Amino acid sequence: MRLLLLCAMLLIVILPREVNAATDAKNDVLFQKVRQTLSTSPDASLKILDELASQQTTFSTEQKNKFLLLRASALGFLGKHRERVQFVQSVISDISDIDYRARFLYQLSDGYINLGEYENALSYMNQSIVLLPSLKNKNAKIDVFQSAIVILNSLRAYDESMMYALRLSELDREESPGLATCLGIGDQIEISFLKGNRQKANELLNSAIKSCDEQQFFIMSLLIKTIANIDVIESGNYALGIKAGVSLAVELKKSNQSSDYLIQLETALAKAYLKTGDTQQAESYGVQAYTRAKKENVVLLLEKASEIMADIKRSQGQYFSALEYADTALTLKNKLLDQQLQKNLAYQRVKFEIQDKANQMVLLEQKNKILDVEKKLEKKSNQNLLLIIALVLCFICVLGVWLWKVIRQKNIFQRHAELDGLTQISNRSHFMSSAEAGVKHRTAAVSLILFDMDFFKNVNDSFGHPTGDWVLKNVSQAVAGVLRKGDVFGRIGGEEFAIFLPAAEPEIGLQLAERCRHAITMIDTESRGIRFPLSASFGLATMTMNTSGITNFQELMQATDKALYQSKADGRNRVSVFS
Repeated sequence: MRLLLLCAMLLIVILPREVNAATDAKNDVLFQKVRQTLSTSPDASLKILDELASQQTTFSTEQKNKFLLLRASALGFLGKHRERVQFVQSVISDISDIDYRARFLYQLSDGYINLGEYENALSYMNQSIVLLPSLKNKNAKIDVFQSAIVILNSLRAYDESMMYALRLSELDREESPGLATCLGIGDQIEISFLKGNRQKANELLNSAIKSCDEQQFFIMSLLIKTIANIDVIESGNYALGIKAGVSLAVELKKSNQSSDYLIQLETALAKAYLKTGDTQQAESYGVQAYTRAKKENVVLLLEKASEIMADIKRSQGQYFSALEYADTALTLKNKLLDQQLQKNLAYQRVKFEIQDKANQMVLLEQKNKILDVEKKLEKKSNQNLLLIIALVLCFICVLGVWLWKVIRQKNIFQRHAELDGLTQISNRSHFMSSAEAGVKHRTAAVSLILFDMDFFKNVNDSFGHPTGDWVLKNVSQAVAGVLRKGDVFGRIGGEEFAIFLPAAEPEIGLQLAERCRHAITMIDTESRGIRFPLSASFGLATMTMNTSGITNFQELMQATDKALYQSKADGRNRVSVFS
C-alpha cells in the first residue's frame, strides 16, 4: 500500500491548479520541473527547490504553501523521514489554509509511520480526519483518506480502513468519476485481498481498472492489475500468474524500480517458477526481489523474499545458502512480530485516549452547565437555595458514578490478575478470561497453545511431589523466558499449561511452540540430585479473521485440545497443529 499512496500523492501534485495571474513565470517553470522529477529523481527535485528557496520573498501565499509541500514530499520520496517530520513541524504553525494544513498533517502522519512511531502517526491522522468537514479541496480530502487507509492497513484494522476507502470513492459522487473513484475502488480491492475476501476483490477488479484507465491514471491501473496477479499466484494458479506477471513486471520497472509492488510481484513470480520446476527463473526473480527489498529496507518484503530464496536454494541442493536465507527470514519475522505488537498497542492506547477525552469533555460540559445554573440561582431569593444545593448534589452524583465505574473497573482488573500459587503464572480463571477477551477484541489472527508434561505422574510417583512441584516451577520459568511481550501464559490444570498468542499466524504459533518445547527439554534436573528427562506434548490452533473455520474461543480450545492429543498419539514430545 505504501507505493499506492505515493503514486496518489504524485498524481495530486501533478494535477493542474489555479495559478495567480501575477505569478512569476520562472518560478512556475521550476515548480513544474519539481513535479516532473519528484518520483523519478527526488534528489534533483530537492536541488531545484533549493534554487527556488532564494525566491521565497516573491512568492504568493499559494506559491509558498506549494513550495513547502513539495519540499516535504521530496524528503519523503528520499526516505529522509526524520528530516521531513522536523521540517513540517517547523512550518505547519504558519499554514492558515485549512486544505494545505490537512496535507501537511498527512506528511507528518506518513513520516511517523515510516519512523515506526505509531502513536504520533495515529495522532496526526486523527487531527486530519477532524478537518474533513471543513475541507474544500478534493485533493486534500484524498490525502486525508489515503493516509488513514495506509495506517489502518498497517495495523490490520481492515474494517475501519474499508470504511474510509468507501468514503474516498464517494467523493466523486456528484461529479464524473476521477482520481477519488480510481483510488477508492483500488483501495477496496487491496483491503479485500488483505482480509482474504477474494470474491469481493475480484468483483471490483474490472470496474477499478476501467475507472482508472478512462481517467488516464494508468499507473494506478497497473498497480491494481499487479495486486490481482499476485493473488492469482498465491491462490495456486502459477501458469496464469507467470503469463501475466512477466509483462506486468516489465511495466512496473519502467515506472518505478523501487516499487513495493514490483518487489511483491517478483517474489510471487519466483514462487510460481519454483512451483512449476523452473528453478533458474525462480532464482532470477527471487534475487531481484531480495536485492530491491534490501535496498529499500522494507522488512516485510525482505522477509518474504528471504523465505522464497531459502526454498529455491533448498530445491537446488545449496543447503548452506538456504540456511542463511532461512536465518535471515526468521530474524526478520521476529522483528515484524515485535513491530506488529507495538502497532497494536499504540492503536489501542490512542483509541483509549480519544474515548477518555470524549468522556472528560462530557463531564466538563455537564460541570459548566451546572455552574451557569448556579450563577443564575444566586441572583434569586433564598428560597431557591435548596435548588442550588440539589443541582450541586446532582453534579457530585454524576462525578461519583463516574468515579465508581472507574474504581469498579480497576477492581475487576485486579481480581482478574490472579496468579497460580505454585508457578506464579496466570491461574486457570485469569487465563481463560484474558484469552476469551483477546479472541473477542482481536484485530488480527490469534493462536492458542496447550501443552501437557509427558509422563508427569511417573515423576511424582518416582521422586515425590516436591520434585514434581520443582518441575512445574522450572517449566513455567523456561517457557515464560521464550515468549513475546503480550503473550498470556497460564496453568490450567495439574501439569497442563496454555499460552494465548495475540497477533499470531499459524507459522508464528508453531515457531513459539517449538521454542517452548525445546526450552523444556533443556531443563537440567541434576540440581535436584536426580537426573531424569523432561518433555511435553504440544497442540496448536489458530483463529483467523475469516468468517469461516473457528469462530469463538470455545471452538479454539477444542481444536487446540485435539491437536494436543494428536501429539500424544504420535509419540509425545512434539508439536501438532490443528487443521
